Amino acid sequence: MNGGAMNDNVKPGPGQQPLVEIIHRPNKLREKVGGTADGKPGRIDPAAIMRATAHIARLSDAHEAQTKLDLTELQEIYRRALAEPQNRPVHLKRIVKISDGILTLGKTFGYDLLSDFAHALNHFLIPLAEPNTAQMQVVGLHIDAMQVLVRENIKGDGGSIGQALNSSLSMARTKLGAKRG
Repeated sequence: MNGGAMNDNVKPGPGQQPLVEIIHRPNKLREKVGGTADGKPGRIDPAAIMRATAHIARLSDAHEAQTKLDLTELQEIYRRALAEPQNRPVHLKRIVKISDGILTLGKTFGYDLLSDFAHALNHFLIPLAEPNTAQMQVVGLHIDAMQVLVRENIKGDGGSIGQALNSSLSMARTKLGAKRG
């Protein structure tokens, strides 16, 4: 009737072997967080939680410092790209690489809008083989906006300031992204 397909809802008749064997394995993860093998919930050691929280805070501080360095480097490479049009593609590839690093870690530490701006910058830049002056200004605006977010410690979606920045950058990308030369 079922064309030979296995059906878990049908129990084997007398003298037949079951088609499926269910193996119940102990929940090792539950045991690692203090639970018991019989299914009672665990409790994570408060000292371990405090150590983890302190470690994340240290990483957050390190991330903020690294992001400031990355943004300073972005600004310098952007200046070089403006000053050296013959080397612009090389400089812009470096901007994409640094921006990608900012994008990757931003959301981890609560800088969602920073990650969004880095993502938007990369998607604006990647298809542009030879950005014109106006398109280069859009690149600079993204870098400036990212610097504002970090300098002012604007996290999450940035509230009304973040929405205004995002809207302005989006309009600039839309207006200038498709133009060439």
